[in-house]
Amino acid sequence: MTRGWCLALIALACSVARAQIEVSVGCKKIQLVLDEQLAPAERDRLWATGETIAAAPAVLQLRDCGGEVLETVPLEAPLARLDAAVLQGAPHPTVLVTVDLTAEAGTYNGPLTRPFALRGNRLQPVQAKAANGRTGPILLPLTGKAAWKKLRVGGRDQLLAVRSDWVDGRFITRFSRYVPARQEWSVYVRSQAGLWESDGGFPSPNRFPTGARPHR
Repeated sequence: MTRGWCLALIALACSVARAQIEVSVGCKKIQLVLDEQLAPAERDRLWATGETIAAAPAVLQLRDCGGEVLETVPLEAPLARLDAAVLQGAPHPTVLVTVDLTAEAGTYNGPLTRPFALRGNRLQPVQAKAANGRTGPILLPLTGKAAWKKLRVGGRDQLLAVRSDWVDGRFITRFSRYVPARQEWSVYVRSQAGLWESDGGFPSPNRFPTGARPHR
């Protein structure tokens, strides 16, 4: 984490008229732009309900110090949220963006959170490297059988994710810990037989691996 953005002013500003939410990193701004017809109260009412919404998809934008748009990232649904806090300890300034992908039925759909990193004049989905050297996107779903949380460890924000899937006639639950370092993110995964569901409470942090383990 460099001094330049570590000391940057992090601000959250909301504009009801423009349905815009933004986070400042230095003089640049990461903005979430929503359809103007979705008032804050309506967004809260519709969140995670699965109702059909007649509105344009949300858009993530990066603006330079003069307000010019540097990049636009279309999102998958009209409802989305931008976390006001930049993640601590990440290789690059990183924010969490959540898109509501909830459907009316099913326990495998819901809001999906992804970290986006500011690298130069680009916003990029964050990738994490597993113990076997493979990299993949950090995807943090919140469903009936999946959840995640942010955990501060030694001044760095780690991401813990639990998920149960039906595999070869039985449920397998995966406990994943995403850890930022100076150059990249790493993911450590532990799998076990059995079902985890969201009404059982989030697992204790000690159930998530903390070091290099085989990625199964």
